[in-house]
Amino acid sequence: MKKRNFPWSPFVRFLAVLCLVFCCVPAVKSEAKDVSLRRGEEVFYEGYSTFYYYIDGTLGYCLEPKRSSPHDGTYTSKQLTNDTLLSKTLYYAYGNPGYQKYLKPVFGENWQEKKKAYSLSHCILSYVYDECKDSSDAFLGLSDTMKQKVKSCTAKIKTFPKIPDPDIAFSEKTLTAVYDKNEKVQKTKTITCKGDEDNSIVLKLPADVILVNETKGTKKTGNVTVYGGDRFYLKCPVGKWNAQTWKTGNIYGKNRQNWRSLVINTGAGGQHLGVGELVSADNIPTSLAVQWIEKPELKVEKSADREDKKYKVGDRITYTVDVTQQIEKAVASGVTITDRILTEGVRLLPDSIILYDKDQSVVSDAVISVKENTYTIETKHFLESIHSGDKYTVTYQVEILDEKLIGKEIENEVIVRADNAEDVDDTEIVTVEESEKPEKPEKPEKPEKPAEKKKPEIVKVEKKAEKPSVKKKEIVKTGDEQDLILLTVLCILSCTVIFTCGRIARKTK
Repeated sequence: MKKRNFPWSPFVRFLAVLCLVFCCVPAVKSEAKDVSLRRGEEVFYEGYSTFYYYIDGTLGYCLEPKRSSPHDGTYTSKQLTNDTLLSKTLYYAYGNPGYQKYLKPVFGENWQEKKKAYSLSHCILSYVYDECKDSSDAFLGLSDTMKQKVKSCTAKIKTFPKIPDPDIAFSEKTLTAVYDKNEKVQKTKTITCKGDEDNSIVLKLPADVILVNETKGTKKTGNVTVYGGDRFYLKCPVGKWNAQTWKTGNIYGKNRQNWRSLVINTGAGGQHLGVGELVSADNIPTSLAVQWIEKPELKVEKSADREDKKYKVGDRITYTVDVTQQIEKAVASGVTITDRILTEGVRLLPDSIILYDKDQSVVSDAVISVKENTYTIETKHFLESIHSGDKYTVTYQVEILDEKLIGKEIENEVIVRADNAEDVDDTEIVTVEESEKPEKPEKPEKPEKPAEKKKPEIVKVEKKAEKPSVKKKEIVKTGDEQDLILLTVLCILSCTVIFTCGRIARKTK
């Protein structure tokens, strides 16, 4: 402010300076250093004025309006602790790190011009240095409107965040991912980035890893910035980074500087000045490591429905294929089952192929494709550990057609693959036996046919050499011989009766 002379004796002035110094002691560190002061342009406001002060090249402020304005020179300074209101006010004052984001909007448009912003900051700092008294020298010559502006801005500064600490870390440095059944991904627990909200740290995420920021409600990949106070977790597809550990190595926050504020003593009768600046800090690095889920290990077992594995032509063989994952807390993704019949002469029955889950419920959304005597099943689901009871079961039938297989073996092979596991296979072999010939049933006796009439036999007589002989027909004997004899007897008797009756009649005449 504009310098004014008062009728104080040198002794009184000395006591006043001594009191002011002691008043500042609780807020000042014991460290002291010499600084170079340069006084700049005079700045006017409401009939008063102050100067731009540059302490080691950094813009500073007058803290005591009643005292004489110092000139260029070298003076002694003492460092404030960052938990004091004066140090915090310097941090948010015009020209310093917290001004643009926090104090400038509070000033309003009428006080945002450079000289006005500097003058208002000077009045606020003087008011704080004078312990925020209503009778503070900071109010000398100020209008009531400006006094209220100084008080309201100071009250607002008290609510601003603490001076940022350059240190930043995570609530936990080592995380272990687990399988999330709801999201169908592997993910870590939620952790917190511990640090000032204006400080941040960048995590360079590997491919396929997503950072979910619960505080900001965002999901990002690649180089992701996390701010102090943010709560977040990492997630990744089930089939990626199995059995691997991702590490950030030593990383640092964006803010690698400490705030340092000083009070400069310009000698007896001179104004005390305040200045703050960011200085390099020896930050402690932080780190983060994630252990992703284990790599899965598949197992497949195939069996036919008969223990002796013996079948005949015309039989249908029912096969069962069981697929499990052996590593606890691991998960297989993209499981595909392919089964091939390696022997000709049999036929795969496509409609018989069924995929079941661990509860023996049909997996209806599985994709089943058949080509000749080979089928492939894309499960469309994740296969958890056998320890949780998870498994796939396939059943299907094959019909034996060719008799050439009698005495031979039928072989087929199943191969199970996954996106994140080694292939496994199993083979089942059965034997085709000759069918047993059933015993022929005895033929039923045929009913007797009625006796056929014998045909007359024809006897051939050989011709004699000297005289040809005439064939005599042989009387054919038939079954009516007795009837003919009877008929002949009747005829003879009839003739006899007629002859006798005739003679009698002639004699009578």
